[in-house]
Amino acid sequence: MLMIMTTGKAKIRMGAEERRAQLIESALPVFARKGYAAAGTRDLARAAGVTEPILYRHFDGKAGLFRAVLDEVQARVVGAIDARARGVRGAEARLKALATSLPETLDVFRNELRVLNAAALAHEEPEIMKAAGRCAQGIGHAIAGLFKGSGVRRGVGAQTAGFLLLEVGMGAALLRPMDLPEMEESVFLDRAIDALLHGIVR
Repeated sequence: MLMIMTTGKAKIRMGAEERRAQLIESALPVFARKGYAAAGTRDLARAAGVTEPILYRHFDGKAGLFRAVLDEVQARVVGAIDARARGVRGAEARLKALATSLPETLDVFRNELRVLNAAALAHEEPEIMKAAGRCAQGIGHAIAGLFKGSGVRRGVGAQTAGFLLLEVGMGAALLRPMDLPEMEESVFLDRAIDALLHGIVR
C-alpha cells in the first residue's frame, strides 16, 4: 500500500515499510528530547510530516511506536558494538577497543541512548519498562558475546563482563552531557580501562 506525503508542492509516495521506517526515524529524536511521557502523538506526527491517523495506521499508538524505536535503538547499538570488535581477537584487545571508542559511540548514538535512559524512567508504564528491559538485555548479551571463551578472569564470566560494561556505558551516557572535568582529563580513560582490565581480564 502506498502513502502520499506532501512536502511543499511535491508529493512523495511511500510504501508501508518505507513509511514505517520514516516514522521510527523521525520519532527517535522526539523521544530522546522529550522522553516517553511528554512526547504526544501530535508531536510525533508533526515530526514525521504526517497526520495522527497515519501514525495510528502503522503503529498501536505512541506505545507501539516507542517499542519500535527501542527495537531500532537495539539494532543500531548492537551493530556498532559488533563493528568495533570486528577483527579484534582476545578479551583484552576487545575490551580496549570498546572502551577507547566509547566517547565516540556516546556522541554518535546520543539520541539512541537517551531514548533507552528515558524508557528506564517510565515507571508508570509496565509495558514500556519491559520493552526497555528487552532492549538493554539485547545490548548486554551482544557485549557478553564478545567475551565468551578464554581471556575473562575466572569467577567473572562473559555475561557478568557484558552487563558490567553495559552498566558503565549507560552511566557514561547520562554523565557525558554534563561535561564533568574529572572525566575529561586525558588520563581518565586510560585509568578507567586499566581498572576494567584488572577486574575483567585475567
